[in-house]
Amino acid sequence: MASCNNGVDLLSARFVLVGLIGSSVALFGLLANAALATLFVSRATFRHSPFFFLGFVAVFDTLLDLVYLMLLSSPIVAEYYQNEALYTLWVSYVRPIYLLGQVFKITSVLCLIVASFERYFMTRHWTFTGFSIRTRWAILFSVIVVAISVKLVTSNFQDIVLIIRPQCRLFRRYTVGNLSERAWLSGLVNTVTIFVPFLTLVFLNGGIVFMLRKQNIQQLRSLITELTMGHDVMKIRRKNLRSATNTLIIIITAYLISNLLNLSLTLIEFFIPEFLQQTHRSAYRLAADCASVLTVFGNAIRCPAHFLSNSEIRVQFWIMIFGENEKTTHCKLLESSRRYGMLTFQNEKIPAVVRRRSERIDNPWFSLLLSVHNEEDNNCESDEAKQYNWNLLNL
Repeated sequence: MASCNNGVDLLSARFVLVGLIGSSVALFGLLANAALATLFVSRATFRHSPFFFLGFVAVFDTLLDLVYLMLLSSPIVAEYYQNEALYTLWVSYVRPIYLLGQVFKITSVLCLIVASFERYFMTRHWTFTGFSIRTRWAILFSVIVVAISVKLVTSNFQDIVLIIRPQCRLFRRYTVGNLSERAWLSGLVNTVTIFVPFLTLVFLNGGIVFMLRKQNIQQLRSLITELTMGHDVMKIRRKNLRSATNTLIIIITAYLISNLLNLSLTLIEFFIPEFLQQTHRSAYRLAADCASVLTVFGNAIRCPAHFLSNSEIRVQFWIMIFGENEKTTHCKLLESSRRYGMLTFQNEKIPAVVRRRSERIDNPWFSLLLSVHNEEDNNCESDEAKQYNWNLLNL
């Protein structure tokens, strides 16, 4: 019966850590990432830009937060409140959800790596303006196939089993385990899928920061863009590129910090498993819970990182929730006139059909140039904007 009592004294601590703190963070991340995914995936302006892969990172982060609530929070809450119905429900779905959670995690990390590579190439090569939309969809499909293949090769549905201990009471009777003969391969691949993305993102993140500090790398691209599109657009573009890159750096840094403990535990577990699983079993359980909470915390702060560092995302998020009013429409007209020299009438509205058509013809080059606006340019009531509009009307 000793094995049944392992960790009983940790129930209150685990309930606070996983059931309260972790569940609250995961619930916030679920709602925030769902909203971010809806914005990035549903808007053509973002789909045809480097935000494409970040949108699907948000999609899989949403699913990961849901998996956390279903897989980790539910059994602890059920045991703490002695809810046998909830625990029995958890036992019925734990195997498929466990496998899906692993697939979602790998896919999210791979999408983040692809987004980092795209931003790295855009920063390094002045002729590269991002992947085409077809290439992005093809890469996304390949990423999903790779993630599923990795899990099927290392462990399939039959390998994930419920270890039953009949001598224990209900809440200590079941444990999820991998009894496959390829369990060592699963552990190796799990270590690689954490260690390799970690190092890759460190390299890409450091490379992007290094190149941003070398301003002479961007001089040729800046000169060509300024000559073809004008000084104002070039000023907007520099702000756009730096804003988007800084956002990605924040997201990657959050991922690295939140997965540092998970990486350490994975390496120790692979090379000296008895040290954690036998010698320091209680500490290992709490450390694993902390690692899972840090993971959902890293997912949850990605939406605020986008929201705080990118004014266009704030504007589009506001429009998505509250709709597009007349002032916003007039603001778009004024912005178009300032960029392209078109006449603007103050009380004119853009028909919905025209807006949708203009979104469809967006290409990656213009999305890169114009996807993010200066906050002061979004203020349609400024004296400068009024004077510019008046000058256009009197041409």
